[in-house]
Amino acid sequence: MDDLAHARALRDQLGETFCLTYVKGVDAEAALRRLGGCPDTVRTLPDGDVAGPPLAVALALGTWSVVIEPGGTRGADHALLEVASRGTAAVSVLRHDQAAAHFGYAVDGATVTGFDPGYPAEETIWGADPQLLRPLMDALGLRPPSDESQSAWQDAEARAIVLAQRITGVRLPDRPLAAARVAAELEPWFVVPAGGADLLRAGRRTPFAAELLAAAEAAAPDVQRAVAVAEVRRQAAVLGVADSPGLVAALTAGAPVAPDSPLGHRVRGWLATGDRPELRWFLGALRGVLGADPRVAVLAALKPYASALPGLADEPARAAVLAALRDQAR
Repeated sequence: MDDLAHARALRDQLGETFCLTYVKGVDAEAALRRLGGCPDTVRTLPDGDVAGPPLAVALALGTWSVVIEPGGTRGADHALLEVASRGTAAVSVLRHDQAAAHFGYAVDGATVTGFDPGYPAEETIWGADPQLLRPLMDALGLRPPSDESQSAWQDAEARAIVLAQRITGVRLPDRPLAAARVAAELEPWFVVPAGGADLLRAGRRTPFAAELLAAAEAAAPDVQRAVAVAEVRRQAAVLGVADSPGLVAALTAGAPVAPDSPLGHRVRGWLATGDRPELRWFLGALRGVLGADPRVAVLAALKPYASALPGLADEPARAAVLAALRDQAR
């Protein structure tokens, strides 16, 4: 079976939504951990078992390992792919039944090339070197349609799988879900640092944020850290989670939380809770404060003021944190 026919069969077998993430130079379990695999969920599957959600499965193929998410999409997130590529290289291919397909290639923590395989137009390809893969893409037929009558997009994900094979030099077995022996549940919160959308920004819908942002940016690093920790403690008290095991120690240390620690288990429970949106805002703030950068910490801690949620974004609390930033900066 030629490569494209094999990729088509693989696409059809994996279903309408799946993600393949290739990581170079690590074994299967390490590849899972780079994508946020929780250590206490890592397991070896019995012979003949076919994995499915919520598990991701991984197998080693030569110098690369491939993580397969049947029904999942996590590896397509560029921030997570960049984390997985630190010190090495990583490639991801996403098929999604309700969104555009995606291809990503990252090396040593930076995205080299990212694009939608169904419409890889020059103006939509992004990354540090958007044209690096163009010769391979052209050879595989990964190009935008010249008119509406063309249907090359229907094979886009299969061609993207072949492109991944060309980059990595490895081809998945015919029945990869049965062949993969190592599995784990992925939670990227524990490995992806806060940044970008996690941080407070000023905008038309949050005019008050400009004042907070200016005060936070003007503060010294030690002030930023102190205010960030105090603010996350306030939020935890408002939400009734201040007594969570390990929370005070984690905030004091300003270090990442292990997913299999008592606090890690509590965080995983919060992440799985869909009926308390305020916890999502709190988790963004907490992740920022547990990082090493005091500026990121304070801007993440202040982001819940954009939520308009009672308690998290009350005017008295905003005035108090603004005063703390200004008073401590004197």
